[in-house]
Amino acid sequence: MKNLITIGLVALMMVNISCEDKWFQEVDPLKDVAEDRELKGRDGLPFLVKGVLVKQMHVHAGLASSSDLVSDQIEFSQNVQNATFTSYDQLDGRGRVDVADDGSTYDDNFSCVGAYEGVGQFRKHADLLVETVSVLEVSEATSDDTSAYYTGYLCGGMARAWYATYFALTDDGEPGSPIDDSPMIYDGDMFADARSKYSAALPYANDAQTRLLHSLMGKTYLLEENYTDAASHLEQGMTVGDAPYQTLYAPEYTNDYYQQMGVGRTQGIVAYRFLDYITADPLEANRLPMTEAPTTGDQRHVQTKYDEGSDPVDVMSWQENHLMLAEVSLRGASVTVSALDAVNAVRTPYGLSALDNVDLDVLYDERDKELWCTGNRASDQTRWNRWHTTSNIATDMEETIYGNWQYLSISLFEKNNNPNL
Repeated sequence: MKNLITIGLVALMMVNISCEDKWFQEVDPLKDVAEDRELKGRDGLPFLVKGVLVKQMHVHAGLASSSDLVSDQIEFSQNVQNATFTSYDQLDGRGRVDVADDGSTYDDNFSCVGAYEGVGQFRKHADLLVETVSVLEVSEATSDDTSAYYTGYLCGGMARAWYATYFALTDDGEPGSPIDDSPMIYDGDMFADARSKYSAALPYANDAQTRLLHSLMGKTYLLEENYTDAASHLEQGMTVGDAPYQTLYAPEYTNDYYQQMGVGRTQGIVAYRFLDYITADPLEANRLPMTEAPTTGDQRHVQTKYDEGSDPVDVMSWQENHLMLAEVSLRGASVTVSALDAVNAVRTPYGLSALDNVDLDVLYDERDKELWCTGNRASDQTRWNRWHTTSNIATDMEETIYGNWQYLSISLFEKNNNPNL
């Protein structure tokens, strides 16, 4: 009897296996996955464009928030619940995990490695998009060709600008990066390469996109401290009312400001001076939203600028363009808007009172507040030469920073495998 039962069960399993095999064979092929060789025609261009923008999503918020941790804008403290990542501790200490660490393993920091690889993939996909559309028959071009050229050149320029803005080979070296096993391409040449991509995108851009491209080109000159050429492009850049160019996120793939530096997980916390800004003028809470984090010791806060995981992150806005116009004006370049008018235009939507005067010190603080949590602070500290030497400033967890990094490190993998470094 036992044998009969066993035989019956085996037979039933064989029927099940047969049915499952048939069921799997009859599933329709995937609609959102394709091999690269299948995407060389015009029909594949929309898919490739989306792929580049997805790569932008994968890297941007993590890159920007990691840079903000290196800066004095976001801090890490283990007296905050859920703050456990030693990689973030090391970023906040610019190479430090403990007193004995001289920053020598900074290039193997998980956040540095992920950001660096992400920018590399973003650049590669953008360049491949341009290569793909460039070999198609011009006489048969459609709006998909225009979109592909614009997106490929725009994103290729952004990736190169991010290399020049956020990465360095050593803690005392110039920013930049190699590309495809090249020697180091330092920021001057890398920014020039970025501008060549932005310029190549201009023939495919509408009016609003053209203004965006000029804002991005102006920013590269600003970061090089070439204020005259920056002014020329910023004057043609984004204007009041222009929608920001943003990296989009979704509930399925959340932005890192929310996920790690906000209410998603309270690892990165607000520097104390942002509370001082609000104390000095309560209306600043309109552009500096935050909430208390679960803390032992001094109460700490996390930003709620991104209070949903799907909140987009600005790449460029008319507000940033206005603040750049103010800066180049204060640094001696000729522009048609005064620094005072430019800054007050940015303050007005929050109900903030108009300022009576603006100098570089005032502008430094205005940029700190307006461009909060967008990845701009570290480059501002470099340009103004105002680097901090302690973390968790004015709290019971304040401590000395032992590392000297002002950028994220090019990854250890790149250093070990690029024969030209």
